[in-house]
Amino acid sequence: MPLWLKRAAIWGPLFLAAALAVAYYLIHRPGAPDGSDLLTVALSEQDPSLAQVGDLVFMGGIDIPRSGIDLGGLSGLRWDEAGGHLVALTDDARWAVLDPVEPDGLLQSVDITASGELTGLSGETLTGKEAGDSEGLTRSREGGWLVSFERSHRVWRYPALDQRPVPTEIDPAAIFGKLGDNQGLETLAGDEDDLLACAERQPRGTDANCRRLAAGSAIKPLSLLPPKSLIELGAVPTDGDRASDGTFYVLFRSYSPTDGNTAAITALAPDGTRRDLAVLRAPLTVDNFEGLAVREEGGKTFLYIVSDDNFSGSQRTLLMKFAVPGGP
Repeated sequence: MPLWLKRAAIWGPLFLAAALAVAYYLIHRPGAPDGSDLLTVALSEQDPSLAQVGDLVFMGGIDIPRSGIDLGGLSGLRWDEAGGHLVALTDDARWAVLDPVEPDGLLQSVDITASGELTGLSGETLTGKEAGDSEGLTRSREGGWLVSFERSHRVWRYPALDQRPVPTEIDPAAIFGKLGDNQGLETLAGDEDDLLACAERQPRGTDANCRRLAAGSAIKPLSLLPPKSLIELGAVPTDGDRASDGTFYVLFRSYSPTDGNTAAITALAPDGTRRDLAVLRAPLTVDNFEGLAVREEGGKTFLYIVSDDNFSGSQRTLLMKFAVPGGP
Protein backbone atom coordinates (compact mmCIF):
# COMPACT_ATOMS: atom_id res chain seq x y z
CA MET A 1 0.00 0.00 0.00
CA PRO A 2 1.42 3.44 -0.91
CA LEU A 3 2.57 5.59 2.01
CA TRP A 4 0.03 8.36 1.26
CA LEU A 5 -2.78 5.83 1.35
CA LYS A 6 -1.61 4.45 4.71
CA ARG A 7 -1.54 8.02 6.12
CA ALA A 8 -5.04 8.69 4.77
CA ALA A 9 -6.29 5.55 6.43
CA ILE A 10 -4.83 6.72 9.75
CA TRP A 11 -5.63 10.45 9.66
CA GLY A 12 -8.92 10.38 7.77
CA PRO A 13 -11.03 9.11 10.69
CA LEU A 14 -9.34 11.60 13.02
CA PHE A 15 -10.19 14.53 10.74
CA LEU A 16 -13.78 13.27 10.50
CA ALA A 17 -14.05 13.01 14.29
CA ALA A 18 -12.69 16.54 14.67
CA ALA A 19 -15.17 17.90 12.14
CA LEU A 20 -18.04 16.19 13.93
CA ALA A 21 -16.85 17.64 17.25
CA VAL A 22 -16.79 21.16 15.80
CA ALA A 23 -20.28 20.71 14.33
CA TYR A 24 -21.58 19.43 17.66
CA TYR A 25 -20.16 22.48 19.46
CA LEU A 26 -21.76 24.90 17.00
CA ILE A 27 -25.13 23.29 17.54
CA HIS A 28 -24.82 22.78 21.32
CA ARG A 29 -22.75 25.87 22.08
CA PRO A 30 -23.25 27.54 25.47
CA GLY A 31 -26.24 29.86 25.51
CA ALA A 32 -27.99 28.21 22.57
CA PRO A 33 -31.24 26.34 23.21
CA ASP A 34 -30.22 22.90 24.42
CA GLY A 35 -30.48 19.97 22.04
CA SER A 36 -31.24 21.60 18.68
CA ASP A 37 -29.84 24.14 16.28
CA LEU A 38 -31.45 27.55 15.99
CA LEU A 39 -32.14 28.81 12.47
CA THR A 40 -32.45 32.33 11.14
CA VAL A 41 -35.40 33.01 8.86
CA ALA A 42 -35.96 35.63 6.17
CA LEU A 43 -39.03 37.80 5.77
CA SER A 44 -39.57 35.98 2.48
CA GLU A 45 -37.94 32.68 1.60
CA GLN A 46 -38.62 33.43 -2.06
CA ASP A 47 -36.84 36.80 -1.80
CA PRO A 48 -34.34 36.76 1.10
CA SER A 49 -33.37 40.36 0.31
CA LEU A 50 -36.86 41.65 1.15
CA ALA A 51 -36.50 44.03 4.11
CA GLN A 52 -39.91 45.68 4.51
CA VAL A 53 -43.57 44.72 4.73
CA GLY A 54 -46.13 47.50 4.76
CA ASP A 55 -44.75 50.24 7.02
CA LEU A 56 -42.53 47.89 9.02
CA VAL A 57 -38.80 47.34 8.49
CA PHE A 58 -37.68 43.74 9.04
CA MET A 59 -34.93 43.43 11.66
CA GLY A 60 -34.36 39.69 11.62
CA GLY A 61 -36.13 36.47 12.53
CA ILE A 62 -35.31 33.11 14.07
CA ASP A 63 -36.87 29.66 14.38
CA ILE A 64 -36.57 28.62 18.03
CA PRO A 65 -36.36 24.86 18.66
CA ARG A 66 -38.16 23.16 21.51
CA SER A 67 -34.86 22.72 23.42
CA GLY A 68 -34.46 20.84 26.67
CA ILE A 69 -37.39 22.64 28.33
CA ASP A 70 -39.77 21.72 25.47
CA LEU A 71 -40.33 25.40 24.70
CA GLY A 72 -43.47 25.84 22.63
CA GLY A 73 -47.02 27.13 22.70
CA LEU A 74 -45.89 30.74 23.13
CA SER A 75 -48.92 33.00 23.44
CA GLY A 76 -47.89 36.10 25.40
CA LEU A 77 -44.80 38.27 24.94
CA ARG A 78 -43.45 41.38 26.66
CA TRP A 79 -40.23 43.39 26.64
CA ASP A 80 -38.91 43.78 30.18
CA GLU A 81 -37.04 47.09 30.07
CA ALA A 82 -35.50 46.66 33.50
CA GLY A 83 -34.00 43.29 32.61
CA GLY A 84 -33.32 44.05 28.96
CA HIS A 85 -34.97 40.85 27.75
CA LEU A 86 -38.20 39.32 26.48
CA VAL A 87 -40.60 37.50 28.78
CA ALA A 88 -42.71 34.84 27.06
CA LEU A 89 -45.82 33.04 28.30
CA THR A 90 -46.90 29.62 27.08
CA ASP A 91 -50.47 28.37 26.85
CA ASP A 92 -49.72 25.53 29.27
CA ALA A 93 -48.99 27.75 32.30
CA ARG A 94 -45.24 28.21 31.86
CA TRP A 95 -42.97 31.20 31.27
CA ALA A 96 -39.49 31.79 29.86
CA VAL A 97 -36.98 34.63 29.72
CA LEU A 98 -35.44 35.17 26.28
CA ASP A 99 -32.32 37.27 25.81
CA PRO A 100 -32.12 38.29 22.14
CA VAL A 101 -28.71 38.32 20.50
CA GLU A 102 -28.71 41.33 18.17
CA PRO A 103 -25.44 42.49 16.64
CA ASP A 104 -26.06 45.88 14.99
CA GLY A 105 -29.67 45.65 16.20
CA LEU A 106 -30.50 42.67 13.97
CA LEU A 107 -32.10 39.65 15.64
CA GLN A 108 -29.87 36.64 14.99
CA SER A 109 -30.25 34.37 18.00
CA VAL A 110 -31.73 34.09 21.48
CA ASP A 111 -30.59 32.71 24.83
CA ILE A 112 -33.15 31.09 27.13
CA THR A 113 -31.87 32.27 30.49
CA ALA A 114 -34.73 31.27 32.81
CA SER A 115 -38.00 29.37 32.76
CA GLY A 116 -40.59 28.04 35.15
CA GLU A 117 -44.20 27.15 35.85
CA LEU A 118 -47.10 29.37 36.85
CA THR A 119 -48.82 28.29 40.05
CA GLY A 120 -52.34 28.63 41.38
CA LEU A 121 -53.56 30.69 44.32
CA SER A 122 -52.39 28.07 46.82
CA GLY A 123 -49.11 27.39 45.08
CA GLU A 124 -50.45 24.33 43.28
CA THR A 125 -49.26 23.34 39.80
CA LEU A 126 -51.73 24.36 37.07
CA THR A 127 -52.36 21.26 35.00
CA GLY A 128 -54.66 20.68 32.05
CA LYS A 129 -56.31 23.20 29.74
CA GLU A 130 -59.16 23.99 32.13
CA ALA A 131 -56.81 25.35 34.80
CA GLY A 132 -53.65 26.22 32.90
CA ASP A 133 -54.58 27.77 29.54
CA SER A 134 -52.61 30.99 30.09
CA GLU A 135 -52.84 33.41 27.17
CA GLY A 136 -52.37 37.15 27.88
CA LEU A 137 -49.45 38.85 29.64
CA THR A 138 -48.93 42.48 30.60
CA ARG A 139 -47.44 44.60 33.37
CA SER A 140 -49.46 45.55 36.46
CA ARG A 141 -49.35 49.08 37.86
CA GLU A 142 -48.89 47.46 41.29
CA GLY A 143 -45.77 45.65 40.12
CA GLY A 144 -45.45 42.20 38.65
CA TRP A 145 -47.60 40.81 35.87
CA LEU A 146 -51.23 40.41 34.88
CA VAL A 147 -51.97 37.01 33.30
CA SER A 148 -55.25 36.07 31.62
CA PHE A 149 -56.52 32.50 31.33
CA GLU A 150 -59.02 30.93 28.94
CA ARG A 151 -61.62 28.21 29.60
CA SER A 152 -61.63 29.00 33.31
CA HIS A 153 -61.74 32.70 32.41
CA ARG A 154 -59.88 34.88 34.90
CA VAL A 155 -57.09 37.43 35.32
CA TRP A 156 -54.54 36.99 38.11
CA ARG A 157 -51.68 39.21 39.20
CA TYR A 158 -48.31 37.59 39.77
CA PRO A 159 -45.87 39.70 41.88
CA ALA A 160 -43.27 37.70 39.96
CA LEU A 161 -43.93 34.86 37.58
CA ASP A 162 -42.26 32.38 39.93
CA GLN A 163 -44.47 33.45 42.87
CA ARG A 164 -48.07 32.74 43.88
CA PRO A 165 -50.70 34.95 42.21
CA VAL A 166 -53.46 37.02 43.77
CA PRO A 167 -56.93 37.51 42.23
CA THR A 168 -57.80 40.79 40.52
CA GLU A 169 -61.03 42.70 40.10
CA ILE A 170 -60.86 42.12 36.33
CA ASP A 171 -63.69 39.62 35.72
CA PRO A 172 -63.90 38.56 32.04
CA ALA A 173 -67.45 37.21 32.45
CA ALA A 174 -68.67 40.48 33.94
CA ILE A 175 -66.90 42.54 31.26
CA PHE A 176 -67.79 40.46 28.19
CA GLY A 177 -70.63 38.20 29.22
CA LYS A 178 -70.43 34.54 28.27
CA LEU A 179 -67.17 33.60 26.57
CA GLY A 180 -66.41 30.47 24.59
CA ASP A 181 -63.79 28.06 25.92
CA ASN A 182 -61.30 29.13 23.26
CA GLN A 183 -62.48 32.74 22.86
CA GLY A 184 -61.29 34.30 26.09
CA LEU A 185 -58.98 37.21 26.86
CA GLU A 186 -56.17 36.45 24.44
CA THR A 187 -55.10 40.11 24.41
CA LEU A 188 -54.07 42.17 27.44
CA ALA A 189 -52.25 45.45 26.82
CA GLY A 190 -51.40 48.34 29.10
CA ASP A 191 -52.15 48.15 32.83
CA GLU A 192 -55.03 48.78 35.22
CA ASP A 193 -54.88 52.54 34.55
CA ASP A 194 -55.51 52.00 30.83
CA LEU A 195 -56.10 48.40 29.83
CA LEU A 196 -57.05 47.03 26.42
CA ALA A 197 -58.62 43.58 26.69
CA CYS A 198 -59.74 41.64 23.61
CA ALA A 199 -61.51 38.32 23.26
CA GLU A 200 -60.27 35.94 20.57
CA ARG A 201 -63.07 36.65 18.11
CA GLN A 202 -64.36 39.28 15.72
CA PRO A 203 -67.15 41.73 16.68
CA ARG A 204 -70.69 40.38 16.34
CA GLY A 205 -73.00 43.20 15.36
CA THR A 206 -73.13 45.54 18.35
CA ASP A 207 -71.28 43.01 20.52
CA ALA A 208 -67.72 44.41 20.56
CA ASN A 209 -64.77 42.04 20.85
CA CYS A 210 -62.59 44.43 22.92
CA ARG A 211 -62.95 46.61 26.00
CA ARG A 212 -61.03 49.65 27.25
CA LEU A 213 -60.78 49.76 31.02
CA ALA A 214 -59.48 52.98 32.53
CA ALA A 215 -59.21 53.75 36.23
CA GLY A 216 -62.20 55.82 37.37
CA SER A 217 -64.00 55.50 34.02
CA ALA A 218 -66.77 53.33 32.68
CA ILE A 219 -65.83 50.29 30.63
CA LYS A 220 -65.76 51.25 26.95
CA PRO A 221 -66.67 48.66 24.28
CA LEU A 222 -64.38 48.68 21.25
CA SER A 223 -65.02 46.76 18.03
CA LEU A 224 -61.67 45.91 16.53
CA LEU A 225 -61.57 44.28 13.10
CA PRO A 226 -58.41 43.19 11.27
CA PRO A 227 -57.30 44.91 8.06
CA LYS A 228 -59.93 44.51 5.33
CA SER A 229 -58.05 41.79 3.44
CA LEU A 230 -58.20 39.50 6.49
CA ILE A 231 -61.79 40.05 7.64
CA GLU A 232 -63.27 37.25 5.54
CA LEU A 233 -60.41 34.97 6.60
CA GLY A 234 -61.61 35.32 10.18
CA ALA A 235 -58.54 37.04 11.64
CA VAL A 236 -58.88 37.85 15.35
CA PRO A 237 -56.79 39.79 17.88
CA THR A 238 -54.28 37.56 19.66
CA ASP A 239 -52.06 40.05 21.51
CA GLY A 240 -51.26 43.72 21.93
CA ASP A 241 -48.92 46.07 23.77
CA ARG A 242 -48.88 49.75 24.66
CA ALA A 243 -46.09 52.20 23.86
CA SER A 244 -45.07 55.02 26.20
CA ASP A 245 -47.06 57.60 24.21
CA GLY A 246 -50.28 55.62 24.69
CA THR A 247 -50.34 53.96 21.26
CA PHE A 248 -51.64 50.39 21.32
CA TYR A 249 -50.15 47.92 18.85
CA VAL A 250 -52.47 44.97 18.16
CA LEU A 251 -51.61 41.64 16.53
CA PHE A 252 -54.17 39.70 14.47
CA ARG A 253 -53.94 36.20 13.08
CA SER A 254 -56.04 33.71 11.15
CA TYR A 255 -55.71 30.16 9.83
CA SER A 256 -57.60 28.13 7.27
CA PRO A 257 -56.61 24.96 5.39
CA THR A 258 -56.90 26.80 2.05
CA ASP A 259 -55.19 30.09 2.95
CA GLY A 260 -52.84 28.89 5.69
CA ASN A 261 -51.67 31.34 8.35
CA THR A 262 -51.98 35.10 8.06
CA ALA A 263 -51.11 37.91 10.46
CA ALA A 264 -51.41 41.68 10.71
CA ILE A 265 -50.28 44.49 12.99
CA THR A 266 -52.36 47.60 13.63
CA ALA A 267 -51.58 50.75 15.64
CA LEU A 268 -54.26 52.61 17.61
CA ALA A 269 -53.21 56.17 18.50
CA PRO A 270 -54.42 57.79 21.75
CA ASP A 271 -56.91 59.90 19.77
CA GLY A 272 -58.41 56.74 18.24
CA THR A 273 -56.71 57.07 14.85
CA ARG A 274 -56.06 53.67 13.33
CA ARG A 275 -53.05 52.76 11.21
CA ASP A 276 -52.68 49.31 9.65
CA LEU A 277 -48.92 48.76 9.64
CA ALA A 278 -48.50 45.43 7.89
CA VAL A 279 -50.20 42.27 6.67
CA LEU A 280 -48.22 39.03 6.56
CA ARG A 281 -49.39 36.18 4.38
CA ALA A 282 -47.83 33.70 1.97
CA PRO A 283 -45.35 33.84 0.34
CA LEU A 284 -43.98 35.81 3.32
CA THR A 285 -42.73 33.87 6.32
CA VAL A 286 -45.73 33.48 8.59
CA ASP A 287 -47.00 31.07 11.23
CA ASN A 288 -49.54 31.07 14.06
CA PHE A 289 -48.49 34.45 15.54
CA GLU A 290 -49.99 34.99 19.00
CA GLY A 291 -47.54 37.22 20.91
CA LEU A 292 -46.47 40.85 20.38
CA ALA A 293 -44.11 43.05 22.42
CA VAL A 294 -43.15 46.71 22.08
CA ARG A 295 -39.56 47.77 22.73
CA GLU A 296 -38.58 51.45 22.84
CA GLU A 297 -34.92 52.35 22.70
CA GLY A 298 -32.94 55.35 21.53
CA GLY A 299 -36.07 57.16 20.38
CA LYS A 300 -37.03 54.21 18.16
CA THR A 301 -39.88 51.73 18.42
CA PHE A 302 -39.43 48.03 17.72
CA LEU A 303 -41.99 45.23 17.63
CA TYR A 304 -41.37 41.55 18.32
CA ILE A 305 -43.90 38.91 17.34
CA VAL A 306 -43.81 35.22 18.25
CA SER A 307 -45.79 32.25 16.98
CA ASP A 308 -47.50 29.46 18.90
CA ASP A 309 -46.48 26.09 17.46
CA ASN A 310 -49.24 24.26 19.39
CA PHE A 311 -46.53 21.69 20.20
CA SER A 312 -47.03 20.40 16.66
CA GLY A 313 -44.32 19.07 14.38
CA SER A 314 -45.91 20.90 11.44
CA GLN A 315 -45.61 24.36 13.04
CA ARG A 316 -42.73 26.51 14.23
CA THR A 317 -41.90 28.91 17.05
CA LEU A 318 -40.88 31.97 15.05
CA LEU A 319 -39.59 35.13 16.70
CA MET A 320 -39.40 38.15 14.37
CA LYS A 321 -38.37 41.75 14.95
CA PHE A 322 -39.55 44.88 13.12
CA ALA A 323 -38.81 48.58 13.36
CA VAL A 324 -41.62 51.13 13.20
CA PRO A 325 -40.38 54.03 11.02
CA GLY A 326 -40.91 57.33 12.78
CA GLY A 327 -41.97 55.66 16.02
CA PRO A 328 -45.58 55.51 17.19
